[in-house]
Amino acid sequence: MALIRRATKDDFPQIISLLKSFPDDPEIPDINWDDAQTVLPALLSEEHGLILVSEDNGVLAGLVTMSFPIVLRFGGEYALIEDFIVDERFRGRGIGSPLLKSAFEEARARGCRELQVNGASEIGKPVYIKNGLHEAGQHLKIFLR
Repeated sequence: MALIRRATKDDFPQIISLLKSFPDDPEIPDINWDDAQTVLPALLSEEHGLILVSEDNGVLAGLVTMSFPIVLRFGGEYALIEDFIVDERFRGRGIGSPLLKSAFEEARARGCRELQVNGASEIGKPVYIKNGLHEAGQHLKIFLR
């Protein structure tokens, strides 16, 4: 059974590997992985974001990265899922839904009223919808309170 937890600095190599395994998005220019590694500590600080990982016997089976923009209409932060990846070897094994539900709980605990996903992939979209998100224009979102 996989353990869901907050990422640590020791997870960086596996996080980068998971991110690199995701299919290229033609709308995103080439990613500079050195730059990506400089952003990871900011996400771990939890001030600007959060990384949750699903670990199975020492291997990262999946991850969710979230950022927390501040918006006036909500009177504070909302949660934005930036990355949701389950390693291909672990798909269909009950990793994705618990990882998303943990992300929802983290966002609620932080006081976020809403969680959004922008640009869901065709692989991830059914998992999002199965877990209560709905389409809202180009966005998928779930109201947290």
